[in-house]
Amino acid sequence: MILPIASALAADASGYAEVRGHLHLGVDGEAWELVEHLRPAFDAELAERWSMSTVVDVGFHQGRDLEALANELLGQPTAAESNELLGVSRVEDYLAVDRLYLDAYLPGVDLRLGRQAVNWGSALVLNPTDPFPELLATEPWRARTGVNAARATVPLGEHQLQAVLGTDDAFTELKGALRGTLVAGRTDVSLVGAYRDDAMVGVDLRGTLGVGWWAEAALVADSDPHEELAIGVDYSFPVLQTLVVMVQYDRLGGGSTDVTPATAIAAAASGDTSGFAGQNYGVLSASLAATYMLSVSALHLQNLDDGSAYSIPTIGLAPNSWLEVSAAAQLPWAVWGEGGELAPSEDDLVLAVPGIGLDDSGASSTLDLNGLMPTATFILWTRVYF
Repeated sequence: MILPIASALAADASGYAEVRGHLHLGVDGEAWELVEHLRPAFDAELAERWSMSTVVDVGFHQGRDLEALANELLGQPTAAESNELLGVSRVEDYLAVDRLYLDAYLPGVDLRLGRQAVNWGSALVLNPTDPFPELLATEPWRARTGVNAARATVPLGEHQLQAVLGTDDAFTELKGALRGTLVAGRTDVSLVGAYRDDAMVGVDLRGTLGVGWWAEAALVADSDPHEELAIGVDYSFPVLQTLVVMVQYDRLGGGSTDVTPATAIAAAASGDTSGFAGQNYGVLSASLAATYMLSVSALHLQNLDDGSAYSIPTIGLAPNSWLEVSAAAQLPWAVWGEGGELAPSEDDLVLAVPGIGLDDSGASSTLDLNGLMPTATFILWTRVYF
């Protein structure tokens, strides 16, 4: 059995290698980062109706180290890496199995067991009905993180029932979700329920009425029960190859209309649905396929309460089937007001922090985060597929 499996793995190998450079403006210390990634994927047919897939992620990083800078600001030591050039000390620092799952296509049900990507919802950037949410819009090069899960998909004609049971990497916490999807004419209607650190019930609607439209709504039952909503439209224009424009409104009922840097940092670190701490947001996206090789896009995230925004223009060149070259910028700015969650002002980034022992009296001290927050970041990356 070993030789056929090895042969299948060799025949169905794919993936990509990537080199990515970052330049951060307005920061203290090193302003550059260099990242090298190798992400091979292997698919093997084990038997009729049974297959296995694996994705390995190998990555190295040089340059700006945000963790070390934060520790320096707090007066805490940072352990030196054993290999300072590659920035690694252990195998976990550069090697991960990001996908490893077994597929079984059985009569009446498809099963997938193992580390896999799970992503539910129709909206862009924020998905209230996603049981395993992850914010990827600000990092267009990054793949979705794998989840340890068992997933069952039951096709019911045009309709579908899907169940997922997942766990954290230590196999100590369980998360479960169930989704039923009904196709009614030009509209897909999905009812979703999930149990995570909280409980969630929601509905996901997607259809077309001359324009594409979607609406996701969820009720989240945690220590502060609240609603979450994403509603939007998109339309394609016959400009050059094609131009697609999308507009979306998001409401996070558990957020605040007056976000401080402290609450924003806490929200980003909490692993909650969005990583955002505000209540009302707008998303605007435009994507132009100028030629079969050249594409240009822009994503704009807007806090509708404090006026702060985050824009990400991107240009991509794909001269053939195996090479891509892309450039992007991450630009925090204030459309109105004096800054806020997505683009803090200089004063916002000076925090009063009581009792962290930065002075001898034990009184409230201040942390100046201005040197950690770039005023703009420019990224250039090249990806070779194989």
